[in-house]
Amino acid sequence: RPKLNEDDVILNQKEVKNTIQQEYINSSSPMSLEQQQLTFDITKDHHISKRPKLNEDDLLEDDDDAQDNAVDAAVDFALQMMARDQRRVGSLESTITFSVAPHRDTIGLKSNQFVSQICASLQAGELSHEAYTRAPIDIVVALDVSGSMRVEKLDLCKNTLKLLLKELHHDDRFCLISFSDEAKIEVPMLKVNEDQKRVALNIIEHLSVRGRTNIASAISLAAQIANSVQQPNKVRSVFLLTDGQANVGPTEAKDLVELTGIFVEAGHKPTSPPISLHTFGYGPEPDHKLLLDMAKTTAGGCFYPVKDNSQVFSAFGDAVGGILSVVAHNVCLTISVPVDAARCGSEIIAVHHENKREIADGVWQVYIGDVYAEETRDIIFEVTLASPSRSFLQDSTPAIPHALAELTYVDTIHHTRVGPVSSVAVIKRPNSQTLAWPNRDVAIQWLRVRTANCIAQAESLAKQGELDKAKKELEDWIEEFTRESFEIGAAKEPLIEQLRMDLTESLDLLKGDAYNAYVENDLGVRVRTHMSQRCSEPFTGKRNVYRTGQKRFRAQAFHKGSALSK
Repeated sequence: RPKLNEDDVILNQKEVKNTIQQEYINSSSPMSLEQQQLTFDITKDHHISKRPKLNEDDLLEDDDDAQDNAVDAAVDFALQMMARDQRRVGSLESTITFSVAPHRDTIGLKSNQFVSQICASLQAGELSHEAYTRAPIDIVVALDVSGSMRVEKLDLCKNTLKLLLKELHHDDRFCLISFSDEAKIEVPMLKVNEDQKRVALNIIEHLSVRGRTNIASAISLAAQIANSVQQPNKVRSVFLLTDGQANVGPTEAKDLVELTGIFVEAGHKPTSPPISLHTFGYGPEPDHKLLLDMAKTTAGGCFYPVKDNSQVFSAFGDAVGGILSVVAHNVCLTISVPVDAARCGSEIIAVHHENKREIADGVWQVYIGDVYAEETRDIIFEVTLASPSRSFLQDSTPAIPHALAELTYVDTIHHTRVGPVSSVAVIKRPNSQTLAWPNRDVAIQWLRVRTANCIAQAESLAKQGELDKAKKELEDWIEEFTRESFEIGAAKEPLIEQLRMDLTESLDLLKGDAYNAYVENDLGVRVRTHMSQRCSEPFTGKRNVYRTGQKRFRAQAFHKGSALSK
């Protein structure tokens, strides 16, 4: 599509409408809007105003003219936004690229299809080592020093902390808390200079085991310290390292998860960056489900199940590689159906994300949190298909904007607030049985979402003692998953291969003698990994499609550093 200038924007309404509609009809690519990843900086908010409730009169044949106007207005609106803002984009390199695409770009009115999946995709770029200056971080490490951490485990954790300090710069802040019967500040939250590093290293070297395990005290103190910084850095994180179960203070898992959310939010200022919580469970003793649920209370938080001592360094390095490569935080997606398009019957009926909420009638907000370099986020949502009036269909094949997605975030690399950046999902609705071939990328992400949901459902059934039903759930979906992945030509895609492996391994786990905490945790981690699209794999030798280059590099560096320290 040629670039538009000022004269193009002030064409009279009839010329604009004719030009726009003819471009849609004659375009060699009906997905031109999505494929070119059109973005525009929206300054008005009337297009996401509260969607009017539809009644029977809105759908009567007598209202054909109104529906014609609605379709015209929706197309005009999307394209005029593009014309207005085209001249203002392209001068700045984006940290995140953003696009929206439907599962199928053409769905005929007679195709017996009434719902479509739409995918809003975010892609963070790679970090250039030459031009890259990472965002400074504030990190609080809460280390379990209870009696069970004696000798080898504590020594391994000490060495990981020493490697962490080597990675920190003078603009970073570091704090160390030890906890047993109660939590204690070992290294106060200060910016890291060479003198501070020497003091911290000396304190770490002299840590010793004592008492029992008070996880609530550790989280409370860590959150309090992180939130007490007057001018916090752009990236803030808490690492909780433990090998045991809570046996002092609040010990019920439900209470501890609830308290974690309260502690993290208690002193949080609206203008401050969010805090992510990463939990590490060493060995078979910790309550893995508790640590997973605690991490899930914060956007972007991960749980690392460290099964043996050989994984201690790589797990810690993977997490460090993530927080040292944050390129955006407070990432938020707003999705809606344009008001005029909604009059043709289109509405959002499902949003497949754990951090979603409806902020107005028909307007949904998805809080994504922070994004690391090279990460992707693909938010799948479903809409009912618009049904334009018959009189409109006699002369054209309407390309109807079914969804408007707006992205906002704080760019930690360029130190700017970005957005709203917008993209429109357009679906053609000819008066025929036409059904376009699925968009391969969207189809793969739809398989990912359904796979995660299937494993979660199997986990729920198994927990209730319905092991046979849980296995049948997985077996049926594996068959359907295999068929669909072959149909779209994606059977050899890395993500598809990992999904297939996770389904097979989940089924094998349920075929064991009994359903126990270990199986429950394993299934829960798989679900979390695919829903969050973030790696929390402690073993560097195991392939994970979500592991970024920065996470892989740090995981391997920490693992090598552990060998050198020996």
